[in-house]
Amino acid sequence: MDTSDPANVSSASEKSPVQGTAAVAKGLRLLKLIAKLDSNARSRDIQQASGLPRPTVHRLLNTLEHEGFVERNPMDGVYVIGRQLLQITQQARSQHSLPKRLHATLEAIGSASGETVHLAVPAGCHMTFIDKVESPEAVRMASYIGMPVPMHSTSVGKAYLAALPLEVRERYLDQLTLEAVTPRTITDRGRLADELALTASRGYSVDDEENEAGIICFGRAILDPDGTPSSAVSVSVPRYRLPTDGERTISSLIARLCEESGFG
Repeated sequence: MDTSDPANVSSASEKSPVQGTAAVAKGLRLLKLIAKLDSNARSRDIQQASGLPRPTVHRLLNTLEHEGFVERNPMDGVYVIGRQLLQITQQARSQHSLPKRLHATLEAIGSASGETVHLAVPAGCHMTFIDKVESPEAVRMASYIGMPVPMHSTSVGKAYLAALPLEVRERYLDQLTLEAVTPRTITDRGRLADELALTASRGYSVDDEENEAGIICFGRAILDPDGTPSSAVSVSVPRYRLPTDGERTISSLIARLCEESGFG
């Protein structure tokens, strides 16, 4: 199951047989017990350790197993932490280390361009800024670390979407709410799909005042060793400061410095 795919996340929640906040808390409690019990994490051991009724434990374990958060060994009935949870943990660790690993590259891009540089990661159907190098200029993009931004109207979002396999990209487009952030935001799915195809072919994205009036951004996806996009980097420029050849110059600058740093 692909945790970056919102369609998977939404369908999983709809099929969950146990609903409500109390059920979530109990499910998390069972996950902790399974990790603690280790080789003794059979259904009866989990039930005894949790103090929950047997039917409740049975339903919760079925739900956790269905979602991939636990797995049961058919030979001895022992439950272990599932691949889905391990994958989420690995992704969280990777995202946590990204700013540290990429900050020098962001600084190099910022120094060469003189403009604001962002690093963003996907979070559901949005992107979230996790690092930023501020422009020394007085006029610059209004943003902050931790800020969520739409995928469809930002260069980081479009760069990330364009780097996904086509079938995953299409599932994202099924989930995105294409709201107009500015009058220039692309709100038509067909137009956005064409824009993403163009982005994929040329290797960089453009946000032409689609997320903030007067600001143009150029983005590039950061890929894991297996080619999967993990994040995206962008340069934000006030339109009045963008030179005639600014798109070519800045997109080439981002590509060159990311590749030189090993993140191309």
